[in-house]
Amino acid sequence: MIEATAAAAELSFVGREKRFADAPQATGLCRRLRLAGAEPLDTEASPTRNYLLLGETAHGDSVWRALWDLRTDPCVRTAFADRVVPQCPLLSAERGRAIVAPIGLQAPAGSAWICMGVNLVQFMRGGVLDRHALKQCVETCVDVGEKLHDTLAWRSADAQHDAWLNRRLAIVLSGLGDLLCMQGMKPTDHASLRYLNQVLLCLRTSAQSKSRSIALRSEPLPAIALSDPSHSLPGGSIREDWRRRWREAVRATLVRHRNLLVISPWSLFPTDARADYEYAELLPLLRHADACAFNRATSIRHWNFNQFKHFHQRARAVLKQRIATSRIAEHV
Repeated sequence: MIEATAAAAELSFVGREKRFADAPQATGLCRRLRLAGAEPLDTEASPTRNYLLLGETAHGDSVWRALWDLRTDPCVRTAFADRVVPQCPLLSAERGRAIVAPIGLQAPAGSAWICMGVNLVQFMRGGVLDRHALKQCVETCVDVGEKLHDTLAWRSADAQHDAWLNRRLAIVLSGLGDLLCMQGMKPTDHASLRYLNQVLLCLRTSAQSKSRSIALRSEPLPAIALSDPSHSLPGGSIREDWRRRWREAVRATLVRHRNLLVISPWSLFPTDARADYEYAELLPLLRHADACAFNRATSIRHWNFNQFKHFHQRARAVLKQRIATSRIAEHV
């Protein structure tokens, strides 16, 4: 377990237009986001919390009790998404060893993100989720995020390089627990999990399709081209065969952005009440997330030690399943 102070952010949407190469264009893009129902997220706010990062190794009860004792500390949060998963299976999962403030996004150190928030509750119309409008919103996030990457003047050389190489988007989905409450659904019913799974699967597919369409009309993600294993092979028929196979795989999995969707485990809980442990039954939904955010607003003061420990262990198990089912390469 290591401690990470939420790092100073690499980008800002509000109040710091000088960070944009084209401030008027950036303002228009942010307006377009809001009209679609999304919110540009300022990641340049000063960090207000420290995050304790749980590693891959098993922890004894003494560690868990120390973390449990800190659950009421407003300045401390626990993060446990060991890896950030790529949209393209030809790319490797990456270690998340840094925190992007203020949303608590666990990410690779020095990585550059365009962050946008989408609250599912905003798309309720007469007690029914407007899936078409929600789908359009996510597609707009991908399109706007792509343009913002070219508009932003990144603050460091590392961030500038990562922005060019990986073009990361963080479409932060929230309001999952609130959505169930508004529709009178119980988190312990399998139908509730199936319903939210279908919603997230639709949004994931929409985001991937939009990213792919952008790649087809512009160019693939640079990180994919640089990952071609044939680069390290000597010239000859073996190298050409590898190159041909790689190009076929690229055509089948082409995207423009390494990462797209971000979900917080705390978004599974309604926001207007203490965290009801029953909503932990929704943890399998985290498998749709490329990365996780850990800025918790809901209270877990009333959780007992076993609930706290089991919640984190179950969440980490789900996040590990993402890697086992989605990757081809492993980043060590």
